[in-house]
Amino acid sequence: MKLTKKTIGNEDVYFENGVKKYTYSIESDGSEIWTEFDKNNNEIHSKDSDGFEFWREYDSNENLIHYKNSDGYEYWSEYDSNNNRIYHKDSDGYETWSDGYETWSDDNPKNPKNMEVEVDIEPFKFNTEK
Repeated sequence: MKLTKKTIGNEDVYFENGVKKYTYSIESDGSEIWTEFDKNNNEIHSKDSDGFEFWREYDSNENLIHYKNSDGYEYWSEYDSNNNRIYHKDSDGYETWSDGYETWSDDNPKNPKNMEVEVDIEPFKFNTEK
């Protein structure tokens, strides 16, 4: 593995065999940021000097499928064969579905979770005996 460094403005960019692998920068407020990239130049990990950190995962089509940060928040996404996001769920419990044209949240009647389903149930009877 051969790493080479190129400085662009306030950022040091590290290349592994010609492919961007890492960056390191110092912002105007003095904070530092380290970032790691995958072979497709997708940002997969970042950490700053304040301790905030996040991770990202991508599918084979470079769609972001998972995000997680050091505050405990994360989300997951699924995509169709045309790379349209069709499902999204986060760690706060929020979910959305999409057909590639419209997006539905938890309370939308078009949401597959809210489709009516007929079931046979016995009527509820109150017990009036004391």
